[in-house]
Order: sequence, then C-alpha cells, then structure tokens
Amino acid sequence: MMNELDLVRGVYDDPPSPSAATAAAARGRMLSQDDRPPARRRRAWRMPLGLVAAATAAVVVAGLTLTPGGAPVQPRPGVTTGPDTSSPRGMMLAAATQAELQQQGRYWYTHQRTAFAARALGRTGGYVVEERDEYFRWTGRSRGDGTSFYGRIFPAKPQTRADADDWRAAGSPPSWQIRSSGLTRTLTSKPGPWQEDDPDAQGGGEFNIGGLGHFTYQELQDLPTDPEELRKLLCEGSIKLADGRTGAPKGCTEPKGVLDQVFSLLANTPVPPKVRAGLMRLITDYPGVQRLGTVKDPLGRAAVALAAPFESADGRGTIQQQVLFDQRTGKLLGSRDIQLEPGPDSEKWQVPGRVLDYWSIVDSGWTDAKPALPQ
Repeated sequence: MMNELDLVRGVYDDPPSPSAATAAAARGRMLSQDDRPPARRRRAWRMPLGLVAAATAAVVVAGLTLTPGGAPVQPRPGVTTGPDTSSPRGMMLAAATQAELQQQGRYWYTHQRTAFAARALGRTGGYVVEERDEYFRWTGRSRGDGTSFYGRIFPAKPQTRADADDWRAAGSPPSWQIRSSGLTRTLTSKPGPWQEDDPDAQGGGEFNIGGLGHFTYQELQDLPTDPEELRKLLCEGSIKLADGRTGAPKGCTEPKGVLDQVFSLLANTPVPPKVRAGLMRLITDYPGVQRLGTVKDPLGRAAVALAAPFESADGRGTIQQQVLFDQRTGKLLGSRDIQLEPGPDSEKWQVPGRVLDYWSIVDSGWTDAKPALPQ
C-alpha cells in the first residue's frame, strides 16, 4: 500500500500530530496521490497515525425516472429530459441539471467518512478490514457566522461478505491488528468520541480551495460556470493567496488529475449550484474520463459514476478512480479507488475488483439553522 506516513511527514512537522482538519486533507491527498499543501494549520487533534490521510440504481426510460418498483416518477422542476437520459452521459448531464437547483443558505456543512482497506493480522486474521474515520464540518457564509470541524474514529469492519464470513469463522473478534507504513496498530469495532477542532465563533465567509487558493464567499459566487472556463481555472490559473498575491499555476492535464481537482472542490467547498453543475459537465465530457452509468456507492446508495484509470506511483499496479453522484439530486456522493490490475508491490488480497479506499459524502448542503453533529 501507499506509504501515507511519508506523504504526511512531507507536509507536517512531527510533533505535534496533525489536526482533524489537516488529517482529513492529508488523507484525501494520500488516496488521490496528490501532494498539494494544506490550506492552513490547526491545533493538534490526536488520532492514530494510521488514520492520517474521507438503493437500487435508478433507471431512466423515455424521459421518466422509474422507482425500484417500476412506477414512473415525474422529474423535478427544471429538469430537461430526453431519449438520451438513459445513456451514461445523459444520466450525468441530468445530475448536473439537478445540481443547478440546489439551494443556498446561511451555513454550509459536510458530513464525510473515509475508509482504507488492510489485511487483518494474527491468528484470527487473514481477511480484509476497513479502517474508517468520520468528519463533520460547518461554516457560515459570512464573517462572524462561525465555523468548526469535528473528527472521530468510525467503527472498523470486515470489508466484503466473504471477509465477514472469515471474520465469523475466526470467532468474531472485536478488534484487529493491521500493518502499514512499517507500523502495526489496532483497529476497533467501536466508535471513538467526536472531538471538536479549534472552533471559531467569529469565523466564516472564507474558504481555501486546494490548488486554487483563498476565496471569500462572494468570490465563490463570481466563479465561472462554463465548463471550458472552469477547466482553465483548475488547470491553467495561478493560485490565489490570502494576501492578494498569486502563486505558481497548477496543472491537471491527465483525466485523473481533473477528477481529483473537481472532487476536492465539490466535496470541500460550497461553490454555487451553477458552478457545481459546470464542474460536473466538465468531467462528464473530459477526454479520457469514462462514463460508467449506474452503480452503488460504498454506503449502498444508487449513484452515477465517472472514472479514470491510473498507474500507482508505489507499485500497486493499475487502479481506477471513480467519482460518484446522485442523479436525482445532483449531489456528490463520494470517490473510491478500485484495483484493476495488480502491480509488483501489490499484496495478495489486492486483486482486481477490490476497493482499496473510499471517501463518502454522507450528507452536505446549506441550512439556515446552525448545523448539529450527526448522531
């Protein structure tokens, strides 16, 4: 597996341990093999080193969305349907149209979970378990509305049905040892407590976008909505620094690089609905991006998927990155990496079809009431 400790050590000093916010960002860069620096430092949020690093498919026929039982449901207002909405491209464009209808409010929030697959060790091991974290962030759209970030350890579990069968055959142990980055650590099937990281009651209204820079809420409203203009912004523009200066331009010519940029932007920044829709249209038709049609995401939700294969930099072989959307709402559901072909440094369990990691957006959006922690 990728040496995530080395990646994180290249960004953070040691000690202290990275905070929840920077750990989430580092985890995201680790999963995507992205080495962009974090937006800013926060105070330490202690967590295990290994955690450093986030329905039936709808069928569309003749312009009507069918429920799992087959009954037609009228599309939401503003959705343009046509014969091609049954194609993978049409499904994505329909999702983009839905994204344009999303409402804004006073507070933006995002609830995310990440998972990293590893082999359980020891006498009761031999199967694959998921090391999982959970994050919740909210921020007000204006200065003084406040902002905060929470993180916790989410219960680990066997990954697949076959892994669960092997776990039960081993006596259903409540915890597991795994080894990665040269360290052995213990995962547990019990959740950890939520820990709040450096809340700022006077914060809000400002956002750092990886690879783009520092933006106010109003500047987000002024971002382009045209896919080509967005491509130029993501792949050719200079980084906008908080003090008004600009940094070196960032490039993202490969399909995976563009998927990384768009996923990070949609997952972590409250860009306006028409900008979200433009970003979705950009990656739908970007050269080299595959349109997979309907799939199920790691949480069992119906999704429309885009994908790009890439060669792992650490010898794990060919991997496919997928970015997942809800066609009915246009919301981003997450991202995952799936093994396509093993490499010389792959482990035996890293066979074609195995999910290596994922980052799920449990929920996100705007509300006029201050967001509360998920139960």
